Amino acid sequence: MRMGADERRSTPMARMIVMISAVVVIVGLGAYGLATVSEGGEATHPRAPVFEHVHALAFDATGRSLWLGAHTGLYRSEDGGQTWTKAALPLRPDALDVMAVTPDPRDAGTLYIGTHEAGVLKSTDGGRNWSEVNDGLRGRDVHGLAIDPNSPVKLHALVRDKGEGVYRTTNGGQKWARVDDGPGGETKSLTSVNLATGMGGIYLYAGTAEGLQRNPDCF
Repeated sequence: MRMGADERRSTPMARMIVMISAVVVIVGLGAYGLATVSEGGEATHPRAPVFEHVHALAFDATGRSLWLGAHTGLYRSEDGGQTWTKAALPLRPDALDVMAVTPDPRDAGTLYIGTHEAGVLKSTDGGRNWSEVNDGLRGRDVHGLAIDPNSPVKLHALVRDKGEGVYRTTNGGQKWARVDDGPGGETKSLTSVNLATGMGGIYLYAGTAEGLQRNPDCF
């Protein structure tokens, strides 16, 4: 089945927004790069490498490390996005496209990323070392990752093209199983939100080119 449609709202340019303080946010602008927006609405571009297609932004469990996934790889900032360091990934230079970044909400050392060609990679030491966790995935083009805030070993992955669909793991990526066809259209993001659903307490949201879709994660 397809994920059910919810609100039909979409923003063509902005891919994701991360708040770094009460008055400052960082906005990922897809192909347009990255910008910091102050309370007064003034946008500035942080001192950073040239990002080509910013796909994902996420803080680690401590709120100190900010991770960024882009067409050119994975980056980390320890100063609110002012400066960035590129992470070393065990991938070919032409396969560095990071589509999703999902830190463990309880363990700052654990991080998952979804890539355009290599599936899902996992680090348990803050991004120093990585391993592929793709057992059960029928494709390697992962455009979305969502982690259960109540049980961080449970994640959903959205696979495009070959093997398209939504996959679930309940053991931190050791094994995946396909559970749904996924939302229609191009998906920009995937996230789990803790809400009272009556069926486990978690909704799975997908941001697509057509708008916002959601399903309880028990599908």
